[in-house]
Order: sequence, then structure tokens, then C-alpha cells
Amino acid sequence: MKKLKLVFVAIFSMVILPLATYAKEPINVYIFKSSSCSHCAEALEFFDELGKDSEYSEYFKLVTFETNGNTEEIRANVSLAEKVSKYFGNQFSGVPLIVIGEKYFEGFGSSSMSDSIKETILINYQSDNYLDLVAGIQNGTIKGSSFDAIMSIVIVLVLVGGIGYFIYIARKGVVEDEDSESKPKKKVNNEKNKQD
Repeated sequence: MKKLKLVFVAIFSMVILPLATYAKEPINVYIFKSSSCSHCAEALEFFDELGKDSEYSEYFKLVTFETNGNTEEIRANVSLAEKVSKYFGNQFSGVPLIVIGEKYFEGFGSSSMSDSIKETILINYQSDNYLDLVAGIQNGTIKGSSFDAIMSIVIVLVLVGGIGYFIYIARKGVVEDEDSESKPKKKVNNEKNKQD
């Protein structure tokens, strides 16, 4: 009986205990904001309240980037916001810009947006494939955008198709010229024309 208890304790400590003590790291939620923006203030208040929620407080960490001003740090923040917006195929046009994983939100205000943000945080927290897009762009491990990649492929396909089409037309024209030269030309009956 004593051996059975020892086996049970060993199994419990090897299997169950690590699962119970495993705590997943919170994901980063980014907000590009301006100190003079009322919608940014609303978004910050929303995230502050969400951070006090017993469930969501474990899911995310808010990272803010100020975009109002003319310091070197703020210019770097605006440049990062432009790169992030370009990644999504957009031009950076204003704040707040909220980025969670590979999803972004422009502006803030509706309750449906709040629900979408909460859902996006939860999905990214639970995902094994969470991509910290802003950190990747910031440290240079993520370059370009999915939009840029798609456009590059489209341009290459159009160029290859256009070249192929011109080669086809050029060959078709050469074949028609060769066919017309190899066929005997019809003689015009001059006698008939003379009689008329």
C-alpha cells in the first residue's frame, strides 16, 4: 500500500502539478495614441477597466505609443505606426490605432468594438500561434506587408503573362507570314479581263 501511494504521488507531481502551475504569458496589446485625443482617452479608460477584470488582467499587457509632439521618440512612434498601418495595407491616418496580434482597430467608441477587442485579446491569448506583429516590425523580424507581397506576386504574374502574350502574337505573325509565302499565288486570268 505504501508503494502505491508513492507511485500515485510521483505520477501526480510529474503530470498534474506542472499543468496546474503553468501560467501563460500575457500578450501585448498596442495602442498608438495622442494625449489630446478624446477617443484615445476613452480607449485608455476601457483598457484600464479591462486590466482590473480578474479574468482579462492575466491575458494582456497594454503598451502605449504617444504620437503627439515633435521629439525623436514621438517621431519614431509615428514611423512605427506608419509601418504597422502599411503592413495592413493602409496609410496611417489617425489615432487611436489599436493592434492585437495580426488584427487592428482604428478609432474607438462603440460597444461592439469593445466586445471585438475583448474577443481578439482572448483569441490571441489562447492561441499557440500568437504573432506579436508590432514587436516584430519594431525589431526588424517582420518586414513588408501581406498586401505588398500580394501586389508583388500580381505584378510578376502580369509581367510574365504580358511577355508570354507578346511572344505568342509575334510567333503567330511569323507563322502566318511563312504560310503566305509558301502557298502558291493564284494567277489572275488576264485573258478573261481582256475580253471584258
